[in-house]
Amino acid sequence: MSKTSKKVLTATAPLGEWLRQLRVEQELPLRVVAEAARMDLAHLQKIEMGQRLPTEEQTTHLARFFKLDETETQARRIAEKFRHEFAEHPAATEAIQILAEEAGVYSTGRKNGRNNG
Repeated sequence: MSKTSKKVLTATAPLGEWLRQLRVEQELPLRVVAEAARMDLAHLQKIEMGQRLPTEEQTTHLARFFKLDETETQARRIAEKFRHEFAEHPAATEAIQILAEEAGVYSTGRKNGRNNG
């Protein structure tokens, strides 16, 4: 029996897809991961399918179980929550730019809301 090739996920992969890949790569059954994250099996299935999000506490348990950086894992949960709530909102892109500017990640050349120049 041949194993299927690994799918490489980007940093922007949906949280559930990312968690599912981690679980599959480690050949873990859903029930083991669900128990470690202190959630029921159906909830984890819905998370992996992108229909639900884990709570902050469940995300902490998942990060610890998979030996992931907790901050990065929580950031992925927050980003996914933003996607779920605001993906279709016309101001979502601008909101992301504002947050990135505040974090010092993205520079638009604007200062105090005005273009420099």
